Amino acid sequence: MKSGNPPKRLMFSSFLLFFVIFENQVGVGLAGFQRVIFERAGHDAWVSICMAGVWAHITVWIMLRTLRLNPNKDLYEIHKDLYGRFFGGLINALYMLYMLAAAIVISRNYVELVQTWIFPEIPTWLLSTFLAMLITYGVLGGIRIVVGICFMSFIMTIWLIIVLYFPIRYAEWLHLAPVMEASISELGQGMLKMSLTIIGFEILMFVYPFVRNKERASLPIHMGLLATTVLYVVIMVITIVYFSPDQLLRTVWATFSLFKIVIFPFLERFEYVAISLWMLIILPNLMMYMWAASKGIKRIFSWKQKYALYAFAFMLIVVSSLFKTRLQINTMNDNFGKVSLYIVFGYPWILYAAVLIKQRFRREEGVMS
Repeated sequence: MKSGNPPKRLMFSSFLLFFVIFENQVGVGLAGFQRVIFERAGHDAWVSICMAGVWAHITVWIMLRTLRLNPNKDLYEIHKDLYGRFFGGLINALYMLYMLAAAIVISRNYVELVQTWIFPEIPTWLLSTFLAMLITYGVLGGIRIVVGICFMSFIMTIWLIIVLYFPIRYAEWLHLAPVMEASISELGQGMLKMSLTIIGFEILMFVYPFVRNKERASLPIHMGLLATTVLYVVIMVITIVYFSPDQLLRTVWATFSLFKIVIFPFLERFEYVAISLWMLIILPNLMMYMWAASKGIKRIFSWKQKYALYAFAFMLIVVSSLFKTRLQINTMNDNFGKVSLYIVFGYPWILYAAVLIKQRFRREEGVMS
């Protein structure tokens, strides 16, 4: 059975995909991605980020080819069409759990950020509850509201890049030399470690049916990916030239350590403002993932999406509270990063091949009949 277009009231213009992709990639990982990449690739860590960005562009190209063959279907529907009701539903359930896990990882890392820098005594469950309430309120408004929040988040937080001028004044540019000293293996390891930070563009597989003018979707998507990659490279370079290698290897939240030296006559602790505004940066991430996860319940079991959303919001609060120490959170991040590597960067190739094979069989059956 062929899926029709979503209702026009739920569709949005393709240029907004720039903000969807950018905001879903730029999240809590931006606060401290530098150390884990630097551990692998050293002062050539920015090269690893460029490699990860190119990999993301190629993966999105494959995703778009798959989606153009199924323009009115999201990933859940494509799975059912390819693998049947049972196996398709099973794979959809795994994807739904992945989306929920992504929201939990983002939420718990932001809560830890707030606990580390501002409110060390505040319980995890309380901050997680506040986030869950905001997520639920936004997702209940529908996909257009969530896309609108992506746009507003970009407008309200992009100016934070300007304050990175302050650490540049103390830069030691020789920290970047010699260029390309890291081996291909080390650069590759750095690129793999970037996976947890650069993911987010896989949400395209769920929002694409809601795009009004799909023939123009490619440019804003790739521009969003390019903007994200440039942002990560710039911040990585600034971090390398500001910190000494030993300092960087000991700094967990490098981006917020850069904000510590920002002082205005009317504001001394700028990092407090940055951490508060960071919630606007992660909210689009959380809302998109929770929207996609709750959409999965509707697709698999034909239940109402809002009830799934309430259940997932409760699960986010409970599961986030189970991770208490930095070691546990690091383990959670590492394991999720490994899983996301296969789901986001590997599986789209398998899916595209399966779609092509399925279409070829259908054409042959049509000729024979």
